[in-house]
Amino acid sequence: MVGWRIRANMEEIDVENHYAGHPAIFSIRLFYGGEFTKFPGRRYVKGKERYIDLLDIDEFCVHDIDEMIETLGCVEEGKLLYYHFKRPFSDLEFGLFALASDSDINHLGTYVGQHKLIEVYVEHGKTKLHTYTMSSTPSKVRIEEIIDQPSCSRRLFLEWKETETWDCIGSSKPNFVPTKETKSAQIDAQCETQGICDEFDEFLNE
Repeated sequence: MVGWRIRANMEEIDVENHYAGHPAIFSIRLFYGGEFTKFPGRRYVKGKERYIDLLDIDEFCVHDIDEMIETLGCVEEGKLLYYHFKRPFSDLEFGLFALASDSDINHLGTYVGQHKLIEVYVEHGKTKLHTYTMSSTPSKVRIEEIIDQPSCSRRLFLEWKETETWDCIGSSKPNFVPTKETKSAQIDAQCETQGICDEFDEFLNE
């Protein structure tokens, strides 16, 4: 897996060209902290945005967005979050789809081969859209902090409101609370896919 990076600024980069030859690698433009206006003429307002680079669709999951939101300091404990992605070349009226389950990730993945920049939108607290009811496995996501959960490899986990049970998705290692140093070491260890991380860093430093 290639470790994702939050771009230091909002400078636009030609990721289509830079990721050429890496069909699974993509970036997202993450919109968070805001809300959607009503239909028609829907817009995302009062929010912020950041670019997230070097995502690998073969390893990408909803937990990655959880961690991005936490890293960006936009988490309110116990508050529901709703994730949506926009289909390339569509609009916010009819092009938004839920991003809450494995099947939703697979749907997003159908675009990554040809489109290297995907827009992702976050709603906080409640949703004004119907994408979750149209998802094949609709679910609301609540971020919580895990302390001493031996069966989960992440600090963050999901509460599936429909079943009222707690579940750790994709757990394969004992749980730990990563420090900045261990998280950095993990990212460095993961950056081995044809040297793309080093190439990307060199490109940004030119």
